[in-house]
Amino acid sequence: MTAGFEQVLKLEGEAATAALGQRLSLWVRPGMVILLEGDLGSGKSTLARAFIRELMKEGAATDIPSPTFSLIQSYEETRVPVFHADLYRLQHGAEVDELG
Repeated sequence: MTAGFEQVLKLEGEAATAALGQRLSLWVRPGMVILLEGDLGSGKSTLARAFIRELMKEGAATDIPSPTFSLIQSYEETRVPVFHADLYRLQHGAEVDELG
């Protein structure tokens, strides 16, 4: 059994969203999963990019493309392994297993 945590936050603008992503990077550990859910334009990518940039090792490339078309982007030049996934096209939870 795993512990779950759900928190709904209302952030005022892109800077606040990016700041939250940066703060989240301070406590993330290998094996953790962070699910961002929201409408198009709600700031999910802004938060994810700030989060990933904060985790990147010095000198690592800072291009963080959206996984909209690839479904998954992986980052190994980070403090912990990161897999950024865009799962909006999946119809069933079992399809996540097919992504590897």
